[in-house]
Amino acid sequence: MRHKITEETLALVPKYGPYGEPQTLLIQEQSEVVLEGHPIKLIEESCLYFGSSMRGRIEAARHILGPNRKTPVLIDWKAQTIFFPTTAKEKAECIWINFKQMKTVQKKGNTVQVEFQTGQRIDTDASAYSIERQRIKTLELAYEMQRRFQEERPMTFNKAR
Repeated sequence: MRHKITEETLALVPKYGPYGEPQTLLIQEQSEVVLEGHPIKLIEESCLYFGSSMRGRIEAARHILGPNRKTPVLIDWKAQTIFFPTTAKEKAECIWINFKQMKTVQKKGNTVQVEFQTGQRIDTDASAYSIERQRIKTLELAYEMQRRFQEERPMTFNKAR
């Protein structure tokens, strides 16, 4: 894997190449690069790089948050890098946003603009309400994960019979 998601990644935006092939615009604090494949591919590869599958990360998040759609995905706990989807992750137009890098959300005409800590902006077709709900859901996940990692009680297991 040549590129991985880091804490400096702002968003993963789906695009299509000249022949309709899926691509990802990887937006970083200091650069942008177009990669082959859909954003979900980069999310999956980055989850594996940091020690788990995307499916495992989603199952863990749903265990904490309860069953829900558009589940945030914890990529790298050490850097507290958590991305959330703007729509169902299977949809071609799904943008993935780095929760930690997000600053504001504003309705601009027919689209919603997400501004990042760096001042960079992206437009999305998702509603401002939906983006704010995603932000809250991701904050709940981040808080609960931090609380669990700071607990000092040992894990207990039942003895085999």
